[in-house]
Amino acid sequence: MSYPTTDNETSEVIGVSGTQFDIKKFIYKLISFLPWIILSVLIAYAGAKIYLRYTPQVHRISANLLIKDEEDASPENNILRELGVMPGSKEIQNQIDILQSYELAENVVDSLNLQVNIISQGRITSSLLYGHAAPFFIKPIGKDTIEFKPDSYIVYLHNADFELVKNGKSITKLYNDSFKLGGKTVILQRNSKIAINPDGYVLSIRTKRSVALAIAGAITVTKLHEMSGVLEIAMLDESPQKAIDIINTLIKSFNTAGISDKKEVGYKTSKFLTERVDSVAAELDQLELKAEAFKRDNKINDISAQGTKYLDQALDYDEKQTAQQGQLELLASLEKFIANAKDYTDIIPSQYGLNEPTLTGLIAQYNQSVGTYQEQAKISTQKDPVMGRLKNQLQDIKGNLLKNITSIRQSYQIVLKQIAGKQNNFEQQFSGFPEMERQYLKLKRQIGVKEQLYLYLLQKKEETELSLVSTINDTRVIESAFDKGIILPKADQVMLFAILIGLILPVIAMLLLDFFDNKIADRKEVEAGTRVPIIGELSYNPEVRNKLVNTKSRSSLAEQFRLIGTNIRFIAPDKTCKTILVTSFMSGEGKSFVSINLASSLVSGNAKVLLIEMDLRKPKMLQYLNTQLSNGLTNYIINDIPIANIIGRVDNLPNVDVISSGPMPPNPAELLMHKKVDDLLAYAREHYQYIIIDSPPVGLVADVFLLTKHIDITLFILRHKHSFKTTIQFIEKLHTEQKVNALNVVVNGIKDHAGIGYGYGYGYSYGYGYHYGSGYYSDDKKPKGWKRFLKWRNK
Repeated sequence: MSYPTTDNETSEVIGVSGTQFDIKKFIYKLISFLPWIILSVLIAYAGAKIYLRYTPQVHRISANLLIKDEEDASPENNILRELGVMPGSKEIQNQIDILQSYELAENVVDSLNLQVNIISQGRITSSLLYGHAAPFFIKPIGKDTIEFKPDSYIVYLHNADFELVKNGKSITKLYNDSFKLGGKTVILQRNSKIAINPDGYVLSIRTKRSVALAIAGAITVTKLHEMSGVLEIAMLDESPQKAIDIINTLIKSFNTAGISDKKEVGYKTSKFLTERVDSVAAELDQLELKAEAFKRDNKINDISAQGTKYLDQALDYDEKQTAQQGQLELLASLEKFIANAKDYTDIIPSQYGLNEPTLTGLIAQYNQSVGTYQEQAKISTQKDPVMGRLKNQLQDIKGNLLKNITSIRQSYQIVLKQIAGKQNNFEQQFSGFPEMERQYLKLKRQIGVKEQLYLYLLQKKEETELSLVSTINDTRVIESAFDKGIILPKADQVMLFAILIGLILPVIAMLLLDFFDNKIADRKEVEAGTRVPIIGELSYNPEVRNKLVNTKSRSSLAEQFRLIGTNIRFIAPDKTCKTILVTSFMSGEGKSFVSINLASSLVSGNAKVLLIEMDLRKPKMLQYLNTQLSNGLTNYIINDIPIANIIGRVDNLPNVDVISSGPMPPNPAELLMHKKVDDLLAYAREHYQYIIIDSPPVGLVADVFLLTKHIDITLFILRHKHSFKTTIQFIEKLHTEQKVNALNVVVNGIKDHAGIGYGYGYGYSYGYGYHYGSGYYSDDKKPKGWKRFLKWRNK
């Protein structure tokens, strides 16, 4: 029997790869993977717990510091700054840079003795012990400037003493006894509140530079708000108390350095003013002595009333002129100081008595840049690009200072000329004074001018001295350092991530296994790849061990074989004897198993069935039937044995006769082409209602095609999760080219609980309760032990 085909029908057959995503199939596959998903989640959960148990917790420590920015603090500038028209002061950014500087970090290292680390050795991880959590303390003796040399020791504590081990050599010391450690003389003090770890402690000493650089890199300083002067100083560390001490000490060092800088400027200003006061006092003394001598020599008793009036008015002009000249002198002194100042090291006194905001701001900016340069010089070489940028910045500020001084001098000189002009007009009004009196009045005027200048400088000196005594910081600690909580690891996120990984990985594995799986797993794959009908489906039954199903039972497998038998009866109904060829693409797909049990299911009434084993290369049927026959098909063809002598019977299969393959011949294909095969099949048609031929696999040898002329029905056996998907294309090709008659498909080895349902899908597992032999290439062995558990995922 053959199937006619048309182009339209052929075009309807799509490849197995053309099937669309089936959500129901995916859900059932997911359910079948559920044990692995649960196991994966449990493993991920346990892994997350272990990770959280042994991963050090990182805390975030922070403090808030208010910077009082007095530069450009006028109401008008504040309004413009808030509107975004005028940029904010650079002072805040300068303070941020100082707080993150190496110099302050170095002070912190010295204050807290952070070069010495005490590490407790655990079974899995080690932990840093700090402060009151440490079982002992290392304290240097004296105030020497020697730094610790990097080194490492093992310390074992005992009740009254301790043992210090280095490179296999050990020394024992009493607590509080001095000894050398890293080049310094220190003592070890025991903290009795902490229990002793019998495994000992690692005593690690690092260089001051490395520790200071690490602290400077770990400290972050940010504005709380864009327009705010409040800075948040934060740090991440495994030891919260250590980070708290570092930040608090850093702020303390910052304040101390700020006061020190202010006092240094004040001291230089005070020195300058003292020199000026002494100089003016000496000049004043000389003028007074000169006036007394002039009065005595010229016998001048007193000044007339008109002279007194003149002197008062003249002193007023002189005061204005002197004040302006004093400003010019201060300006000249400042210019000289700047010109003679050592580049990048000397700071400029800020309290010169010059009421010039722009000049004062440039001086403050220059001094700040000098401080930044000096701090950077401690950690960088002169070839460092950062040092070059700082030098250029200082030169630019210095140039701007000198330009500003020149501009101020020009404006002062203009004012001075205006005062001098008014003074000349005044002098002409009193030109009629007697010569002696006029000269005496001139001396008195000079004395008055010097007195005013002396008093002015003295006042400024007192103001400077007071500022030194009452120097305070421009900062205020709003919030001392405290622990903001654990930042890493975030337990909730770690657990959530672990659970997600536990859920996702098995699903990905399932999808990858499915993607790379080239075995038949679903009925739809067969229906989509070929138009050959599926005549029956056989369930997997682990209880079947002897390959023979009791067809009289009510088991699902027996019912399925009976259903196949019923379907066969409706194929080729005009045939009184139906010859059925059972084949497969390769060994191990169950053709012998199907042949034997199909023969058993076709027996009804007086119907007789002949089971012929024509797989002359790898015969297995007698082994499955657990019987022996002395002669077979090969003996019949070669030795001219009568047909009746090669027909055998099976005790537990009534009305089923068997012809075995006999001895393995050297030329199986030639034997199947022998005329005696035709005679045998002709004889069988006269005596039997069904002839079942167990043939070789059609995908390996061409023996099947030699028998096509004798065949009424061809059953092609596919085994679920064993047969390749490409076999479907092979079946369609057989059907299209009409190489076999009445081609039908039987799907073998379907698990009842492993899919969408019997008759719709095959599930996603494979295996048999019975055992196939090696076949043509390999044995299909049943998994044992742990391998059976691994195959559980397919159930």
